[in-house]
Amino acid sequence: MESKQISVVFGVLAFLGTFAVLGAATVALIGTKLIGEERLARCFTIGAKWLFGGWGLARKITIVALAVAVLYSTTLLGASIASQEWTLAPGAEKYFCEVDCHLAYSVASVEVASMVGAGPSAVKARGNFLIISVRTRFDILTTSRHRGDSPLVPNEREITIVDDAGRSYAISETAQNALKAQGLSGASMTQPLRPAESFISKLVFDLPADCRNPRLLIQSPSNPHWIGAILIGDEESVLHKKVFLALPAISIR
Repeated sequence: MESKQISVVFGVLAFLGTFAVLGAATVALIGTKLIGEERLARCFTIGAKWLFGGWGLARKITIVALAVAVLYSTTLLGASIASQEWTLAPGAEKYFCEVDCHLAYSVASVEVASMVGAGPSAVKARGNFLIISVRTRFDILTTSRHRGDSPLVPNEREITIVDDAGRSYAISETAQNALKAQGLSGASMTQPLRPAESFISKLVFDLPADCRNPRLLIQSPSNPHWIGAILIGDEESVLHKKVFLALPAISIR
């Protein structure tokens, strides 16, 4: 199970558990002051009888479950709506949490080309090729001193370019393969690395001539996708804003 899936499970359980504990404590505290301990105890007894007494227990549990689901959904949407879109400056790092450390991603350089590859394997761009050098860095400052020097295999990332019009562009597979055939694609994005190590990967995008203000979006997809969509505060959650990486000034014609 990846770190995100683990965090989802514990995140949901922690939220529900915290809500239950805080809710009970709040009710007990306010109830004690307003109606006294004896009446509060009587209220809890009545509530227990309502839940467990007589017929319709399944229906009552369903009602409680629906109430919790509504509360969680409201919190999820509220956190997403309150989030802000960020575009990090060229060279700035975007962090992702692994199981016991953080990986930082940044744009090292950008090239514009009309063709990638050589000879029979050369690929011509339909618009313009944008070759982005992405640095992956294992931030040693985010690890425990007891972790040791064992290597880490980065999780799969979903990488796209997004322009001012909101259009998304995936990596061009044909151009990427042509660059790889030349031995110029750099390291694999999932290459293992040890604390304080980093590597450069070159990614190729085929952008149309009318693409304006392209920004790099690196995300850590969940498997299955719906898990990230329901995690409060996750970048993949419903309506949550994104964190982009700005590219150095380039000229696309």
